[in-house]
Amino acid sequence: MLNRFVKGALLCAVLPVGLTVSACSGMGEAGMHHVVAGNWPAAKEDFTKDYQSDPTHPIAVFNMGATYHHDGDIDKADSMFHEAVERGKTHVPDDTIEPPGSGVTVADYACSRLHRDNKLDAGCGDRIVAVAPPPPAPIAEAAPAPAAVAEATPAPAPVEAEATVVPPKQDRH
Repeated sequence: MLNRFVKGALLCAVLPVGLTVSACSGMGEAGMHHVVAGNWPAAKEDFTKDYQSDPTHPIAVFNMGATYHHDGDIDKADSMFHEAVERGKTHVPDDTIEPPGSGVTVADYACSRLHRDNKLDAGCGDRIVAVAPPPPAPIAEAAPAPAAVAEATPAPAPVEAEATVVPPKQDRH
């Protein structure tokens, strides 16, 4: 009888603690606490684990971008922020490493980061990106000419302008 009582008491004591701990360890939360403490190496490790466990989660994508940005890899960071714009349009995080805001989505935070890096994204409402034509396709290198073909003659050098001398008018008288 005592054995059942001990098991029940243990279950009632341990289960709520386990649920509380698991609820507090949301996506990016552990890394966020490291960022606040200034421990970026630990934050990077936590953010990397989050990203590896769910590479499509908008918070994981954004946090990896923030990590790359902190490490100075701006191009890789902005690539992640572009992806976070697409994935986080409707995701409003409970807590973030960015300044808090009411109803601010992950996409909004990513757009803010992109704009600070002078980058545009159509998903951020940057209309110039949406209407700009795509860049021209790279020109493929031409195959080398056969050896029997003579090389083109160079263009003649430009001729300098010469002053014209007008002879004086002669009187008929």
